[in-house]
Amino acid sequence: MSQSRLFSPVVWAAVGSLLLAACSRPEIDTSEVIRPVRVMALQAAGSTFEESFPGQIEPRIQARLSFQVGGKLTARLVEVGDKVKKGQVLAKIDPQDLSLALQAAQAQFDAAATEQAQLKTDLERAKTLKQQNFVSQAELDRRQLALDAASSRLSQARAQLSTQANQRQYGDLRAPGSGVISSVYVEVGQVVAPGQAVVQWADENEVQVSMAVPESRVSDLKPGQDARVLLWSGKQALNAKVREVSPVADPVTRTFAVLLDVDDPLKLSRFGMSATVEFTKESKSNAFKLPISALVAEHTGAFVWVFDEQQGVVNKRVVQPYAVSESDFLVKEGLNNGDLIVTAGTHVLNEGQKVRRFVESSDLSK
Repeated sequence: MSQSRLFSPVVWAAVGSLLLAACSRPEIDTSEVIRPVRVMALQAAGSTFEESFPGQIEPRIQARLSFQVGGKLTARLVEVGDKVKKGQVLAKIDPQDLSLALQAAQAQFDAAATEQAQLKTDLERAKTLKQQNFVSQAELDRRQLALDAASSRLSQARAQLSTQANQRQYGDLRAPGSGVISSVYVEVGQVVAPGQAVVQWADENEVQVSMAVPESRVSDLKPGQDARVLLWSGKQALNAKVREVSPVADPVTRTFAVLLDVDDPLKLSRFGMSATVEFTKESKSNAFKLPISALVAEHTGAFVWVFDEQQGVVNKRVVQPYAVSESDFLVKEGLNNGDLIVTAGTHVLNEGQKVRRFVESSDLSK
């Protein structure tokens, strides 16, 4: 009983201090926070715009080389990466069957030549006898027709002999020009058919840049248009020109192939290297160039935030961007000269939200 009396004043003192603290708690500031925004003033002018596409380095002239005759591959004298000269032997097939066919053609030619010579002699003898009236005109005509037939068979044998002589040479696969071997497809001992690819040859002095362009932007590229090629392997930039724009889209990717020639192809030492192809475009006088950070995309379309400096609020302005790159885009309609466009923090703004213009510290010191 005495213990409860002892702590009662203490308890009442604690309760009193809590009530006093509750009564003296400061009020929460519910005033609206005005967010600073970075803006840019629009000014339409004939500005330049960089448009870029990924590309790759490839040989302009390349071919899959094959034998014109079939046979067993007895030697492949090159490997991937080997440099070759015009006329150099790259591979060989077994020449035995080709040699036998050439010998047979030679024998047929010799036989046809002998027969033609014999019939020619018989005709000359018949002409002499005809002058002496020992043979009839019909016999003379028969011998002339036999000689004509033998001459035709000789011509046929001569053509067959030339064909077999060429095929004997076709047993050696030769390089069509100076270049490099980029692929091999067969090994020694394999039987190859006529036309079957053996190696792939590429002319390393004729180099081009290829790229795939979507259909929405292919109409902007024309043959002869200047471009700049940036190699991913370094900071080196090469001047280039568009040589060819494919009129037909790829059936799988639905993109259009564009080929470019570079001014200094010797600097492109390896095929398959990646590059970025840049085009400089002139915007129209009524077009505005904005940073990509100012663009906001929704399922209903795209818009930018326009800052009303007098009211201190931002409002949506629907736009239709075109010629969009990684850093910039162009707008033809929907904006006016002098509009203040928000370029940072656009994803946290709401329609009619109060904001203030962000001022750089360097501007304050002026």
